[in-house]
Amino acid sequence: EADGRVALASGTERKADGVLIAAGAWSGALMAQLGQRAPLIGERGYSLQSAETDWPRDLPTTIFEEFFLVFTRFSSGLRATSCIEFGAPDAPADARKWRLMQRRIGELGVKFSGQPDRWVGPRPTLPDYVPAIGRLKRAPKVLYAFGHAHLGLTMCAINAELVAALASGREAAIEMAPYAIERFG
Repeated sequence: EADGRVALASGTERKADGVLIAAGAWSGALMAQLGQRAPLIGERGYSLQSAETDWPRDLPTTIFEEFFLVFTRFSSGLRATSCIEFGAPDAPADARKWRLMQRRIGELGVKFSGQPDRWVGPRPTLPDYVPAIGRLKRAPKVLYAFGHAHLGLTMCAINAELVAALASGREAAIEMAPYAIERFG
């Protein structure tokens, strides 16, 4: 609510001096409850991870353009990513994409588990690819920070600094107007 009341799914209600909406691809539904349009879409990426690999630990992230695969080495194994789609954050995964990835991994001859861990997740993406960060004009106790698309981890430190400045009443390090969610009406 605009006055800082938050109703939890359990039915419990809390009163807060301020609320931060930072729920990734699900932030749009929360903003809608406050009457604010936030046209987020889930930009979903598919990954497979294998603990079983002989991929060199010091090899940087490698792209196989003709196979539409990106490989990244982690201490826990090798991750292959591919297949971006736009859709609802809660839509079921398309298993065909993982099967295609596994087939391409096999064609490349990369040592990879036959039963890798599968992952699909929605990156919160706004139509202009600019995140929404600010204080909601219609409900000043509500701060928001979402819509970072593929740059969520890259931008998390500056995002935290901006939100901390807004929450504490300090001036932000950059001009905040371009990030206002009200740009979408």
